Amino acid sequence: MNSLPAGILIHYLANHPHHVHTCATWEHQEWGMGGGRTMDDALASYTGSRRDRLPLTLLACGANDDLLGMVSLWASDCPLRPDITPWVASLYVAPNGRGQGIGTYLFERIQEEARRLGITRLHLMTQHSDAVYAAQGWKIFERIDGPGSMRDAVLMFKVP
Repeated sequence: MNSLPAGILIHYLANHPHHVHTCATWEHQEWGMGGGRTMDDALASYTGSRRDRLPLTLLACGANDDLLGMVSLWASDCPLRPDITPWVASLYVAPNGRGQGIGTYLFERIQEEARRLGITRLHLMTQHSDAVYAAQGWKIFERIDGPGSMRDAVLMFKVP
């Protein structure tokens, strides 16, 4: 696994609930506004975050507990495919955290969490990064064209 820069720590959102609003805001601004998902929907997703079952969100925090990034495991992330579970969702790194390997580390670490929970197959949805994920062993299983963040989306899977 890649290493994190000095001073950056990974935490469970369940242990740092004061970051719920920031996580929900990031998610809503990045993916939610065009797909009919409200800020209240986003808040509900993160308020229920756990350590030992889904939903689970990991945080990357810097000095003074500054939030730099997040990634989640959710039971559902694609309303067009409610039959498929679970999903890697909401991989996001704040502008001040980019270029340091935080996103790569979070992505690897959430796959470790999936293994720890006994998950045998993970899914993700992307609009622009399928080549990046394919290079890491993810396989395309479907292309969809839904509203908002699901427009021209690629659905991928991997055994963690």
